Amino acid sequence: MQAARKVYDWACQKAYSPRAPLWLAFIFLLEMFLLLPMDALLMLFCMHNPQRRYIYVFVSILSSIVIGLIGYGIGYLLWDSVGPFVTKYLVSPSFFNRLVAHYNEYEFLAVFLGGFLPIPFKAVTISAGFCKLSLWGYITALFFSRLLRFYLIAELMHRWKDQVRSFIDRNFRSLLVAFGAKVVLTFAFFWVLGL
Repeated sequence: MQAARKVYDWACQKAYSPRAPLWLAFIFLLEMFLLLPMDALLMLFCMHNPQRRYIYVFVSILSSIVIGLIGYGIGYLLWDSVGPFVTKYLVSPSFFNRLVAHYNEYEFLAVFLGGFLPIPFKAVTISAGFCKLSLWGYITALFFSRLLRFYLIAELMHRWKDQVRSFIDRNFRSLLVAFGAKVVLTFAFFWVLGL
C-alpha cells in the first residue's frame, strides 16, 4: 500500500511539472502494454492542475489516437501472429467475434461507442484493424469519442476537484483495493465470456 501511495504522490507532483503534458503522454502510451487506468491518470492531472486541463485533454486524445493506430496496425497487419495471444490473454474469442460482427455492421458508431464507453481499449483498436475499417473513419470516430470522454472528465475534475481530492485522501486504501478488484473482475469477465 505504501508503494502505491508513493506512486500516487509522484504522479501528483508530475501534474505541476512544466513537462506535465509529456509525462501524461508517456504514461498514456505505456497503457498500450500495461493495465494503467487512463481515465484515473487524466483525473489526477486535471485535479491537481486544473488550469492546464485542456492541454491534458489534448495530450490524452493524441496519445489515445497513437495507441489506437498501433492497435489498428496490430489487427490489420499482424493478426495471424498475435491473434491467438490476444484471444487467449486479453479478450475471449467469443467476445472478440461479437466485436467483429458489431464493427462490420455499425463501423463508425461502433468505434465511437467503443472509445467512449468503459470497454477495453485494446479490444476496440485491434478489432478495428482486424475488420479493416476505413482508417480515416476510424480515426475520426476515435477522435470524437475520446474528445467527449476526456473533456467530460476534465470538466468534472475542475468543478469537483476539492471534493474528489478529499475523497481520495480519506479512502486511498479502499480505492486501491477497488482498482485491484476491477482488474481481477475484468479478467474474470472476459474469461467467462470465453467459456
